[in-house]
Amino acid sequence: MEYTRERLGELLVSAGLITAEQLSEVLDLQLKDGGKLGEVLVNQLILTEDDIAQALAKQKDLQHVNLTGYKVDRAAVNLLPERMAMKRLAIPIGFDGDLLILAMADPLDVEAIDDVEMRTGMRVVPVVASRSQVIYAIDKYVTSADAFQDVVETSLDAEVEVSDVVTGDDVPIVRLVNQLLREAVRDGASDIHIEPDGKKVRVRYRVDGVLHEVMTLPGASRAGVTSRLKIMAEMDIAERRRPQDGRIAVKVDDRPVDIRVASLPTPHGEALVLRILNSGLSFKELADVGLGAEEYKSVMELLGRPYGALLIAGPTGSGKSTTMYGALQQLNTLERKIITIEDPVEYQMAGVTQMAVHNRIGLSFAAGLRTILRSDPDIVMVGEIRDPETAETSVRAALTGHLVLSSIHTNDAPSALNRLTDMGVPPYITSSGLLGVMSQRLVRVLCPHCKQEVKLSGPQMVAAGFTATEAKKVTLYAPVGCDLCSISGFKGRTGVFEVMPMNEDLTRAFLNQAPADVLREIAVNAGMKTLRRDALDKVAAGITSLDEVNRVAV
Repeated sequence: MEYTRERLGELLVSAGLITAEQLSEVLDLQLKDGGKLGEVLVNQLILTEDDIAQALAKQKDLQHVNLTGYKVDRAAVNLLPERMAMKRLAIPIGFDGDLLILAMADPLDVEAIDDVEMRTGMRVVPVVASRSQVIYAIDKYVTSADAFQDVVETSLDAEVEVSDVVTGDDVPIVRLVNQLLREAVRDGASDIHIEPDGKKVRVRYRVDGVLHEVMTLPGASRAGVTSRLKIMAEMDIAERRRPQDGRIAVKVDDRPVDIRVASLPTPHGEALVLRILNSGLSFKELADVGLGAEEYKSVMELLGRPYGALLIAGPTGSGKSTTMYGALQQLNTLERKIITIEDPVEYQMAGVTQMAVHNRIGLSFAAGLRTILRSDPDIVMVGEIRDPETAETSVRAALTGHLVLSSIHTNDAPSALNRLTDMGVPPYITSSGLLGVMSQRLVRVLCPHCKQEVKLSGPQMVAAGFTATEAKKVTLYAPVGCDLCSISGFKGRTGVFEVMPMNEDLTRAFLNQAPADVLREIAVNAGMKTLRRDALDKVAAGITSLDEVNRVAV
């Protein structure tokens, strides 16, 4: 039996969220314009959806849940079809013994509870969530579950060849692929891995640098999923023996998303890796990437030079591009001409001329950089130094009056000097043109809502890198997991850095072909904080955990 609108109003009045006069005014407005009472209250900015949800939960002695971080049980989700979930604004999210936990925007809707119990054959325990969160969860879990079930049923039909049907919005494969892309973007994934393994296809998302399995598809669906993605990426679906690259441009929640697709031939069929570039998102300011106060000051001093090269070192996925964009944002003024050559253009910056590498037509980093230097730039960003020509051209550009930013793949800052030498750049050119090198990694940030204090012995703390004095004072924390961090114990990532400005001692040692460990010792004596030391400082500050630091090999 449905509750009346006045009943909801009475609950909100008794909860002290609105006055009787406000209720009367809103009811008059509702009679005039129509709609549900809760929607009118939200539209008039009197209450938020979460205010209403929490009031209903409190008045009816029900649990209130935050579905954006809740660990939803997909086995429960599969019990309710999408059409019914949307009609009732309810979604099963888990089990409590023999009971089904049902998240509802309207826990007073007795008919909805009866319908779900009849459909599932289980007794329902309602919990309360805001209307928008329920809709979000239905789209994320129920829609993908329905698409998955359709694919399974299609794959089991011996009469149908799934790879032949990969177009049209209502086709199961198309619906599933679209949902996979939407869900990955909404979850903040940086990569999607689709990996055939004999009789199944494993789908994993990389979130905050860690891979999580999200779905296992039947092996018969492999050809259809692969073909659909290759069509979207404008790749050759007939070529299955050679690796291919492509790109997909889509919109998710009205945000443009660029996806790089790479195919890899394996004994079980093609594996696909999709790199998600959320070009519609804003990029971080340099002050927000995780630099400590001293490191930030050193970087700003280097960026304040009129010419020279600053290199950002680190492995793939260590946040180098984010740092370079932050630096460009700091330098982007009307008085400066900034030109970039990137692969691809990850973020579009107003006031910056950006160019993408296109190897098929001969536009490489080196070729693009030569063109840029003829275009009167003040500041040049080269996405990555990959080859000897790009390396030498970049450093020589720094000697001819340009400020150059670029990235290079080395494990630490001192190793970048020797890497340039290995690429064929003469040491006297490197030492003359290089302002400095900063190296970085990304570590996951502990969820502030559930992190838990842990104890280590003094010797263990010292073995980890803390001093004996620090070992007595530092408080360590470990991840636990809660609804707000999707049970991972972490929420977001931050950088750990070492910043190595060039000085006379470093230059002299480098010209004398000193190895990286000698260069590191000189830099530390000059005040450089190493990656490990910066990481330990963030552990001591409760930002990350010691295990996380060890995981990323800092």
